[in-house]
Amino acid sequence: MEIVNQIVGKVAEYALEPAIRQVGYLLHCKRNLESLQTQVNELGAARERLEREVVRVEEKGEKIHTDVLNWRKSVVEITEKAKELCKPDTQAKMSCLRGVCPNPVLRYKLGRRSTKLEQAVVELYAKRDFAIISYNVRPQEVSMVSDKQYEVFDSRTSTVKEIMDELRIPNTDLILVYGIRGVGKTTLVEEVHRQALKEKLFTDAVMVRSVQNPDLEGIQKEIARKLGMEVYESETMSERALRLCNRIKAKKVLVILDNIWESIDLQSVGLPCLPTCRILLTSRARKLLSSEKRLQKDFLLEVLNEEEAWRLFEMKAGGVVKNPNIQTVATEVAKKCGGLPVLVVTVASSLRNRSTLPVWRDALRCLKVFDNEHSAEHKAYSALEWSYNQLDDQKLKPLFLICGMLARLGGAYATLTNLLKYTIGLGLFNNIDLVEHAQYALHSRIEELKDSCLLLESEDNTSFTMHDMVHNVAISIASKGQHALLRTYGDELKEWPNNKDFLENCKMISLPCKNIPRLPEVLKCQQLEFFHLQYNGDLLEIPGNFFEEMRKLKVMDFTNVHIWSLPPSLLLLENLRTLCLDQCVVGDVTLVGQLSQLEILSFRYSKLKELPKEIGKLTRLRLLDLSWCSELKMISPNVISSLKSLEDLRMKNSFNGWVPEGITGERSNASLLELKDLPRLAALSVHVPDASSIPTDLFTDKLKRYEILIGTEPKWDDVDETLNTLKLHEMRKLMHLHNENFPGADPVFPNLKVLHVVACAALKDPVLSAIPFKNLTTLEVVGCHRLKYLTTYTIAKTLKRLREMTVGHCKRMRGIGATTSDAGNDGEICFSQLQSLKLYSLPRLQDFFFGNCIVKFRSLKTVHIYKCPELKINCLEWKSSPELGVQITEEVVRDYYWCHKDDDDDNEVDADGGLGDGNESNDDVYGRW
Repeated sequence: MEIVNQIVGKVAEYALEPAIRQVGYLLHCKRNLESLQTQVNELGAARERLEREVVRVEEKGEKIHTDVLNWRKSVVEITEKAKELCKPDTQAKMSCLRGVCPNPVLRYKLGRRSTKLEQAVVELYAKRDFAIISYNVRPQEVSMVSDKQYEVFDSRTSTVKEIMDELRIPNTDLILVYGIRGVGKTTLVEEVHRQALKEKLFTDAVMVRSVQNPDLEGIQKEIARKLGMEVYESETMSERALRLCNRIKAKKVLVILDNIWESIDLQSVGLPCLPTCRILLTSRARKLLSSEKRLQKDFLLEVLNEEEAWRLFEMKAGGVVKNPNIQTVATEVAKKCGGLPVLVVTVASSLRNRSTLPVWRDALRCLKVFDNEHSAEHKAYSALEWSYNQLDDQKLKPLFLICGMLARLGGAYATLTNLLKYTIGLGLFNNIDLVEHAQYALHSRIEELKDSCLLLESEDNTSFTMHDMVHNVAISIASKGQHALLRTYGDELKEWPNNKDFLENCKMISLPCKNIPRLPEVLKCQQLEFFHLQYNGDLLEIPGNFFEEMRKLKVMDFTNVHIWSLPPSLLLLENLRTLCLDQCVVGDVTLVGQLSQLEILSFRYSKLKELPKEIGKLTRLRLLDLSWCSELKMISPNVISSLKSLEDLRMKNSFNGWVPEGITGERSNASLLELKDLPRLAALSVHVPDASSIPTDLFTDKLKRYEILIGTEPKWDDVDETLNTLKLHEMRKLMHLHNENFPGADPVFPNLKVLHVVACAALKDPVLSAIPFKNLTTLEVVGCHRLKYLTTYTIAKTLKRLREMTVGHCKRMRGIGATTSDAGNDGEICFSQLQSLKLYSLPRLQDFFFGNCIVKFRSLKTVHIYKCPELKINCLEWKSSPELGVQITEEVVRDYYWCHKDDDDDNEVDADGGLGDGNESNDDVYGRW
């Protein structure tokens, strides 16, 4: 009998229980769906808590760990699946015969899938707690002068060679490069830094700039950060010094301390005498710069000799100096520069291509006046001020002074984004009607200042910097001519000035200080036009009458402050054109809506939760920047549509809760439809989670600049804001890039420059088939598993401007391109400007282009091929690009995170609303290469 009971029990276990479970899917379908929704809501709340923490650490410049990124993506994916199951039209299919009878097949499928999905949600919710979500990223060293711009002179080459020899043979603890200001010490040690890393003499090389007033703890922290170490504010200097010392013992390290003025206690910093650590210093004078007894090798960097100075002068002044009538005077002008590179370059650039002899003679006369200066440094300052006086009074002089206020000492870069907002507010472009044209004019004028060598070249076209001597001259001129109150980044303002005459004539205040005294009840600056205050992030109490006597104020920028409420005296600023409250924690901003003359309003990186309806009163507003306002969840309806003068709307990584078209009744939030009511809108950055919510004809050729993200991906990568960019992320139902898929674009995204298509698993057609791509410069296609080809022969022939191409994790892709059955598909395709090609994890890729055509690359410099086992390498005309370096390697070139199905079946997206066949895996697979 016992045996019989065991048999019956096993039969029940293996037959009856599964049957009951299957019947339960049918009978309890509705209850299962409700339970699923409850679990998804809890998961969503957990994700929101994590998102707030992610935003906080990202604002500190930290990177998010891979497992956290994967968890967030899993939550997004599983939430989308749950929405598909729980939406009303899906549940409406549970009945047939017009709702009289239930549909048992669909009820069973919904019940089964909701149960399995709920299990996956519960498992995901259990993984919500992360001990650590982020890590510090080692700052990259940026040179003030790039290796391409570095001028080679015999006197410098020999000094660099001697220093490099000294670094190879560790005979000394310290190496000192000394010489007068402007002689080129920083440029020279940057070249040493480049060569040391290139020759792999050191594992790490870090540089701390402009250490005029040694802040030992600040130096210690910067070195630690640049070596990739954690910097804890709670630890003492001695504790951190011990960790830094242990870090340096482990690997060979070069530490460069630039512009040291006095001896420094290296031991207390954490840089004791070690065979693994070499220290290179620059200073204006020859002296022992270590408070300990260390062997120090000194190198004097002298001014350029006459021949070198003339060669540099001739290069910067242009061919006009070869004119026999001018050459004699030009030679004398060059001599007056005293061999100082910064002076030679600046003076020569100020006279570049001046073809009239009187201009040169006048320059020589002015420079002779400075012969009586007491020192070479004073002479250099006077000569730089002369170069400033050669600038256009209305166009370039005010811009140069503003650049001087924004630029930091030590070569750090200032952004053109802020500069544009300031210059428009100050009226530097009053004769230019459009923000777009003002931006072009600003770039043009920046280039003019670079041509005059009063600004230095930057890594891209979004920032600028200047030599510290030129920076000091700009500050000096502004302080005298504008009665400006100015401080450099990190300085401390101990007290507000009480000189009545100074305050009454003060036109500019710029205080990017770590400490600022309590604001006065009233700041009596009747002539003030520009007010920039950057705080340490603490609460800033603004007295109610603070702005009462600043009625000429045109630009106000309060950065990195906590402002719970704005004072009523703000309404007295009737001339205010630009208001920037960036990186701030702000409460009630309704008062801003009454600043009727406001043209520029910026809340960039601020913790702003709501944009109130009062902002809609700013009918003169031309630029609204809400970029990186990750906590912005509410924009009152019709606020955006009321801004009739708006030309530039920036919402990158910001609000995306757009109310879809066709919603009846009163809306609770902004709608994309409002953008169509902005007749002057020409620049737009926006995230649209669902393409179906885009109104018809939204993205027309009226848009000159745009960054548009469509899909579920919540984050943006930084790209050049001057390039028109379209990003399609995780649009799981997107099958074709046709107009009907993008009802808001006609023509589809005009003048597109950058295209990213990521995790669009249902995409079938060649990506480059329907959208006009003749201006495309960058293309990235990742995780599109149904794609077999990227483009056609006809479209490929139009890609004349493509410079970068990245294709990865497309499981079925056989070729980047293929010919069609149309006539004229034979011949040659030349990607004439393509410089970078990356192909990775393409298991079926056989050929670059299928068909009877030859593919050539005229400019290709780098190729990275990774996990493409079937690719015929010889199919590519590599030899047509002489500079090419092909890397077929397992080396990681770049990190990609994407989401794709573990299987390759065609049922990922079905016509019945995406339910699939019920056999999909619950777990998404995340890849990293």
